[in-house]
Amino acid sequence: MKSTCRYALLLVLCLVLPFPVAAADALSIVDDSGRTVTIAEPARHIVLTDGMGLVGLAAIDRDPVGLLAGWNKARLDADALEAFRRQAPSIDAVPDIGELRSGPAAVETLIALQPDLVVLDPYYNRAGVAIRQLEAAGIAVAVLALTPSVRDPEPTSGLRRLSVLIGRAAEGKAFSDFVGARLERIRARLEGLGADERPLVLLEAHAGRGACCLVAGAGQGIGDFVDLVGGRNLGADIVPGMAGQVSPEYVLAADPSVYIGTGGAYMKAAGGLTVAPSFGKQQARASLERALERPGLAQTKAVSSRRAHGVWHALAISGINIVAVEAMARWIHPERFSDVDPAETLAEIDRRFLAVPLTGAMWIDLAPAGEGAKP
Repeated sequence: MKSTCRYALLLVLCLVLPFPVAAADALSIVDDSGRTVTIAEPARHIVLTDGMGLVGLAAIDRDPVGLLAGWNKARLDADALEAFRRQAPSIDAVPDIGELRSGPAAVETLIALQPDLVVLDPYYNRAGVAIRQLEAAGIAVAVLALTPSVRDPEPTSGLRRLSVLIGRAAEGKAFSDFVGARLERIRARLEGLGADERPLVLLEAHAGRGACCLVAGAGQGIGDFVDLVGGRNLGADIVPGMAGQVSPEYVLAADPSVYIGTGGAYMKAAGGLTVAPSFGKQQARASLERALERPGLAQTKAVSSRRAHGVWHALAISGINIVAVEAMARWIHPERFSDVDPAETLAEIDRRFLAVPLTGAMWIDLAPAGEGAKP
């Protein structure tokens, strides 16, 4: 009788008590280093080693600042930081880890923050010892690029995989689909484009900070945007890596048809291109005109035909860089992309995705001849 009662009680408990979480319920991805990263439940306290990743995080989570256990603050542009600060003043209380150094001190710093996930920029991909030490402390580590790369089959792959780890998979898919559809529109418009129809484009990073010109290379950054939207990147064949200096003489001889410079508020002290949300269009255009007066640029086809433009550098390297890509598409092939409006795309991103909308002057065109700088 007693055994029958015990059996009945056990049966009732099995029916009413929750079963242990099965392994299938865990959240799992493969990160950029090829490691399988698995966590039992969505991460709610994360560390970002690339502060610019906060913009992408804001596209997939409604409270990105609330997720932060720590971050590398220096990598987020000052104008973007101010936008986040206006909406979430608590961002100033988030511990700043700075640039990570190798050694036990860096690992101890991260462990002390008690995160459940550390997102390492691919720059730190080889920090194998640190990764193992963090995992031994019960902290998940994922190597993920949070800036969409146009070279990837799925440009927003890093953000989408992060969305899985923070329990926002649906939001990650929606944003990924949004960006993917716009990139596909660009590719479709360029079908059948001949090699002789690709204008030569000078893409200068941090324009006006010094002598002409620090140009973007191929395969590691914004230089890839030029090829994607149907141009020929001047630096692609001569600059190894992300960017490199070329001489004014080289630029004059190449004579690019289109000029695009990047800059921001950080360029003001150097007298460079200050296209940024905290600067009006008139100021941004005036700084573009000054940058184009440097030897090597003033006599180029791009300047004489007024096909010269500027873009906020932070926009181009952020999680919403599709906006910068569309702006470049219009500049390089205005006849094919006349109906593509990056301002409309940004407005839709602000409305549908970004927890912290970004507004203000983020790109600028050189005024038509005779008009001068206009607001």
